[in-house]
Amino acid sequence: MIRLRELQRRFQDYLIGASDDIERDIVGSDNALAEHRLATYYNAYRIRLIDCLATDYAAVQNYLGREAFEELALAYLREYPSTHPSVRWFGKSLPEYLRTRYQGEERDFLLELARYEWAQTMIFDAADSAALVQLDDMAQLPPQDWPDLRLRFKPALTWLDLHWNVPPIEHALNTGDEPPRQQRLEHPQRWLLWRRELKIHWRSLEVHEAWALQQAVDGANFAAICEGLLEWVDAEQVAPVAAGFLKQWISDQLIVSLGDD
Repeated sequence: MIRLRELQRRFQDYLIGASDDIERDIVGSDNALAEHRLATYYNAYRIRLIDCLATDYAAVQNYLGREAFEELALAYLREYPSTHPSVRWFGKSLPEYLRTRYQGEERDFLLELARYEWAQTMIFDAADSAALVQLDDMAQLPPQDWPDLRLRFKPALTWLDLHWNVPPIEHALNTGDEPPRQQRLEHPQRWLLWRRELKIHWRSLEVHEAWALQQAVDGANFAAICEGLLEWVDAEQVAPVAAGFLKQWISDQLIVSLGDD
């Protein structure tokens, strides 16, 4: 008698690669042939994965249309079969696959749209932060502590440099609004994404805030950030501008600690 492990392996091979070895182990009848019974599971497996991909990439689906998205999803499944126990990770490589499937500006736009949606998925699943810095904590900092001040940020944030106006288009596609016209920017725009409670927030960053935020995340202290901001800000305004960024980041609930270590 065939062992359970071997039977499971054959069934998995059938689902993933349509190997017909399992057919000889399935009882058929005039009303339900073995291949028809197996096809129920074969199709259900793919429908489930398509639906998972559509959840992670809702805007891509809305942009392409359901039929074209299903075709894309099935082709993606052939190139990147699901290998993780959780379907959570099935769509991880879709942006890379889009790079090979499309050409020109359509490829570039879809690639950025997919990257943006996957970033939101990662942020939504990021670890919670037990405590967040409040504006009162900032107000209580002694003046002598400011130069060595370093910030620690919560895990549920990231940023993307995008050449297309993807965020407002993605938002419109997923809310049923009329999307704005696609625009390719001369220079990439940095977009900050973060989770606040159970909602994903996003906003664009001006160049000097984008630079300051990256320096702060990388561990630079307040004095070093102020020094670097001199490239964009007059000396007499640099400290207030940097403090304004800090206040904004605290208001956005991005920071979990203030300190000099």
